[in-house]
Amino acid sequence: MDNERMPLVDTERIATSTKFAYALGHVFNDLAAAMWFSYTLIYLQRVALLEPVVAGALLLLGQIVDAIMTPIFGFLVDRYCKKKIWHVIGSIIVTLSFPIIFGGFANSSITIAVLLYVTSITIFQIGWAAVQISHLSMIPSLTNSVLARADLTAIRYSAQVGAAVIVFIVTWIVLPTSGELIVQLDQQDDYKFRNISLVLTALGLTATVFFHIFLKANLLEQTTSAKANIEEPTKSSDLSPNRRISWIGITILLRVAMLYVASRLFITLATVYLPLYIEETKVDGKQALATVPLVSYVSSFVAALLLKYITRICGTKACYLLGAIIGIIAAIVTEFVGNSTTIVYLVAVLIGAGSSITMVTALSVTAELIGSRTERSAFVYSIVTFLDKIITGLVVILIEQWRCKDKELCPNYNRDTLSIVCVSSMILGLITLLSVSRCLT
Repeated sequence: MDNERMPLVDTERIATSTKFAYALGHVFNDLAAAMWFSYTLIYLQRVALLEPVVAGALLLLGQIVDAIMTPIFGFLVDRYCKKKIWHVIGSIIVTLSFPIIFGGFANSSITIAVLLYVTSITIFQIGWAAVQISHLSMIPSLTNSVLARADLTAIRYSAQVGAAVIVFIVTWIVLPTSGELIVQLDQQDDYKFRNISLVLTALGLTATVFFHIFLKANLLEQTTSAKANIEEPTKSSDLSPNRRISWIGITILLRVAMLYVASRLFITLATVYLPLYIEETKVDGKQALATVPLVSYVSSFVAALLLKYITRICGTKACYLLGAIIGIIAAIVTEFVGNSTTIVYLVAVLIGAGSSITMVTALSVTAELIGSRTERSAFVYSIVTFLDKIITGLVVILIEQWRCKDKELCPNYNRDTLSIVCVSSMILGLITLLSVSRCLT
């Protein structure tokens, strides 16, 4: 019976080289995602000259494909082949499709351009989902320690923030950023977006190659024999409950998924509406459109690096509570303190820190739910991210549908939106945390 409780990995410590190698595995996805969420709409409308409703539909198409493919790959990664093989397949798909999205179809007919965008976006999101799920499912396979999984999640998130900063720097260099030019893109800028996507693809491929070189496959697959030895003596009474998904297990999974969704709502909506809030306040000129998000990224990066030390002191759930409180404070400051330059930068710092802490700890709680049952890791992550894509997309659509078109009637619409989405998502996260804390240690 003692053997049945043996951890999948004998030591809680993971080599530093393994941690950094693991972090490199999602850099390509992070670079592509930062480019996708930040510039797709403005590129399709200003450069490709598509109608706003068409551009929005293409963005929604990407989210829907991603949401559908996530649980599909969750099943495939758990059932067939090794995780690194799926990672390679997904990386190849992203490499072949991502540059095409920004490939410069501005001079093509609308019908041909839309067809090309639909095809490339669909293929890109399929590959992106394969990389994401295979990479996330590696965390429980690398270690059975909750603290070690939190470390891996934190370093993975730090790499994500670093990738976003790289996208920002590359775009800052390539695109015009002086005066009003930052919002006056046209067809002549199509080659600039193509160059940005090619540079990011080259950087992403480099990171992916190093990931596969330095992260040894045996670290991911060594658990197979251990699990086989554990399961052999317990074929009847112990094994059947593990293979059944009970109603209690489903409810716990959904609650953990909502914790993740709340964190994603906070970080995604804050990322979308922070630039609009900056533009609305008109502080620090056009330069703030670049420097304020950068301050938020840096704050997020620092918080992710410090999180593992905070986790060791207070625990995962206490860390989420801390991040949620920081997010709520950010909403209060945004709504009631004012619109001075100092306040705007303070809001950016609070949003960056709050989003980082809640996101990393939500992923850690998900890994804790999986426990030693790594054969289901991809399935769990796929359900969690599926709900994230659907709910986040619906919320954005509702916000834009309710947008006030007369600025004189609602001069602070973006400020109010930013504060409301921040406080609402964090309250949702806290409520979910209370229910989850009773089910997890």
